[in-house]
Amino acid sequence: MHLSFSPHPFVIWLQHFPPEALTLVMLLSCGLVILLMMRFFGAVGLMVYSSIAIIVANLQVQTVTKYSFFHEPVALGTIVFSSIFIVSGILTEYYGAAQARKAVWLSFTALFLMAGFMLMTLGYKPVSGCHAAHDAMCTLFLPTPALFVAGLIAYATGQLNDIWIFATLSRLTRGKFLWFRSFLATLIGAFLDNLIFSVLAWIVFSPHPLSWRTVFLTYVLGTYILRVFVAIVGVPFIYLARLMVRK
Repeated sequence: MHLSFSPHPFVIWLQHFPPEALTLVMLLSCGLVILLMMRFFGAVGLMVYSSIAIIVANLQVQTVTKYSFFHEPVALGTIVFSSIFIVSGILTEYYGAAQARKAVWLSFTALFLMAGFMLMTLGYKPVSGCHAAHDAMCTLFLPTPALFVAGLIAYATGQLNDIWIFATLSRLTRGKFLWFRSFLATLIGAFLDNLIFSVLAWIVFSPHPLSWRTVFLTYVLGTYILRVFVAIVGVPFIYLARLMVRK
């Protein structure tokens, strides 16, 4: 069935803005929400944020947008997903690597449960008049097994390496150079996540593999540029998090 929806007026209004402006607003919003979740709920709030962010990012990644500074289209979900690396840095710095790893596995579990519950939901036959909504949910919540498995492998690998690098650098620098530890750990962890997911999802597991050039430019390089930007902007939020630590 072909689905046709009329965009909400607010969505139409947002689409008048360039994607660069929306990206900046989304990034700053993520940073602000992270700080507020930390201030009011501590480490638990950060874990909840990570669990929500990974679900949102996996829904956003199903579409792409075009930035003026890059020739190839870029997959969405990068900003929200990259903000999880900010959370990992904050948890590792102020609550310990064990809490950061717990957040990774909780987020991993949240994504797995969401997929399982929605799969069962889609198993119900829709009544007359609800087919459009059912088909829309199929589009959003019924990703191919290849994408799901690739996402889980890439997420766990990238996040755990990010935490390990951050903690190791913290010991080597005796807790100094927070900006350097955060930036370097995010760069390496995000690159591993990006590379593993893109290669597995669009080449190894795909029944119709994309060319290496397309995968590298659209899904690896394009999104990684945004992740580098997030890593830079995220450093001040890690310092601001010191003011939000619950005593």
